[in-house]
Amino acid sequence: MANKIIQTARFGEVSVDEDRIINFIEPILGFSDSARYVILDHAEDSPFKWLQSADDPELAFVVTNPKLFDIDYEFTLSDETAEHLALHSADDALVMTIVNIPQEDPSKMTTNLLGPIVVNQASRKALQVVLHDSGYSTKTRLIPDEVLQQQPKGASSVSSPASADKGE
Repeated sequence: MANKIIQTARFGEVSVDEDRIINFIEPILGFSDSARYVILDHAEDSPFKWLQSADDPELAFVVTNPKLFDIDYEFTLSDETAEHLALHSADDALVMTIVNIPQEDPSKMTTNLLGPIVVNQASRKALQVVLHDSGYSTKTRLIPDEVLQQQPKGASSVSSPASADKGE
């Protein structure tokens, strides 16, 4: 398949294989103008990735797999959602959550466990799923205070993207 050039505010021109483009069957909540995204690495060995819009150069989200932060995170998709995504096996699903990193204190970064992004890795269809009645929050700390207090001052166990805000 051919490569596609995607304009991005953060990374400049990015050439991606068209097979890597993810198509959201419904837009991410609050971002109705973007339906196509690509996943870009943040840095080698980083637990973070970028979910970059292929439709809006200014729009990119920091995403992660919360299990990389030892968060006990499991949910079951409804049959209807699995059907929309053409998911036949959990092994075909890629689950990511959107990360919010406060500029004033990146150590207090949170992730949205209530609205994970589920991608069918085979078909590249994706959907932000809202886990009603799950008990999950939109602002779950990735690094709890007790873990931060165990580290020497100025030390950080996780290198985070400088900003998760749109176009910054």
